[in-house]
Amino acid sequence: MMIARLALAIGFTAVLTVPLRAEPWASSYTTHDYAKCRKAKANGDPVSVHRCPGKAGISVIWTAGDDSSAVEFGTKALQETISDKAAFFEAGKTIEWRGPKGGKPQAAILRYATGARVGKLDGSRLVVHRLAADGAASCIIGSVDARKPDANAAARRLADEKATGFRCGQDARSED
Repeated sequence: MMIARLALAIGFTAVLTVPLRAEPWASSYTTHDYAKCRKAKANGDPVSVHRCPGKAGISVIWTAGDDSSAVEFGTKALQETISDKAAFFEAGKTIEWRGPKGGKPQAAILRYATGARVGKLDGSRLVVHRLAADGAASCIIGSVDARKPDANAAARRLADEKATGFRCGQDARSED
């Protein structure tokens, strides 16, 4: 009898720790010509920073240097490396936003061209970002090798399963 109660308690606790979602998540897309977005004030640095409007009022911040570019979301993005799987990155123009159908996005997926050296971006990664409910903070949950079969589905699964509970700066990212 004691074992049955313990098993029931463990099972009930496991159910409570899984984030519950009333509706399945859906995708929507935006395409950005980052260089045409509002440019931040130049300070003599060769890095260019542009702020574009994204879904549901979430800012898309594109930072480009001579050899790489990156995208962050919101007003307080965590400053972090994109992935340890390559040295140089070029952000794609299409953003996939994930969240409850009809609701505010809670994750964003962006394809990057990647490579070991400038001028030879021969790889591709899908980088998954967690978006804060208030639109302020964001961070990278992980990334998927975009050359693998079903990479888009794997990136969506990562977004759907981890975005709501992922703790920026605390939880380990998923890299495949």
